[in-house]
Amino acid sequence: MLSLISFLRSSVQDNYVPYSAYTDAIKRFSCSFREVETAVFNEGWMPRRYHRNQHSLSQKDQAKLFHAHVLIFGCGGLGGNVAEFLARCGIGTLTLVDGDVYEEHNLNRQNFSTPATLGMAKANVVSDALMRINPALQVNALHRYFDSTMLDVLNGKDVVVDALDSPEVKLLLASTCKTQKISFVHCAIAGWIAQCTTSTNLSYLYKESGKGAEANRGNLSFTASLGASMQAALVVKILLGKETLDDTLWMIDFNDNESIQIPMKI
Repeated sequence: MLSLISFLRSSVQDNYVPYSAYTDAIKRFSCSFREVETAVFNEGWMPRRYHRNQHSLSQKDQAKLFHAHVLIFGCGGLGGNVAEFLARCGIGTLTLVDGDVYEEHNLNRQNFSTPATLGMAKANVVSDALMRINPALQVNALHRYFDSTMLDVLNGKDVVVDALDSPEVKLLLASTCKTQKISFVHCAIAGWIAQCTTSTNLSYLYKESGKGAEANRGNLSFTASLGASMQAALVVKILLGKETLDDTLWMIDFNDNESIQIPMKI
């Protein structure tokens, strides 16, 4: 009897397995898309949808990303974009946490916010959309806000993404990641400016309580995408063991055409 591996091997071209082979295998062997993708990576092949990642990410890199689990807190302008970028890049498992629903003021920048999704839970909408983008993905959606009662959700995660709004909650998340020794990627946006770091020393940035700078400067679509791109790139770099920003704040100001890196004080 023909095995899944033998069946897939017949479709491999230049070490890539096309989407059509996935769908045919699923029908023939009654398996899931993720099971097929697991077999593909185990054999040292690549899904064809990652063809344009070649030269930047190797097959071993893609396999590492597929076996990684990233936790994203916040599914709005930052988190929704980060989730999509990581799903398209090849992260295998994402856990999304957000207790909010889409409102009209989200329509200017949040990529899964549409008139049809107003009033719907962000985590659930993003989760459903990601599965349409990448059927091999495993997504866990939690419709709730992060607080001190749910610290156990961090267990077993490779990287935690801070796409939260509240400085107080950002500080709590950062300190928890520091205590649990979990890799952490922070970002904040306001107006034309985005800042990002992998340092958990956010007390250097948030010395006073209250609302973040976005309350006074607002948020723009391209700034949200910029910040999310910065975060997604840092997540991938962490997972692949590349240099990050553990002692530095990376800030980009679209308005003044500036990109600077600022040492983080201990």
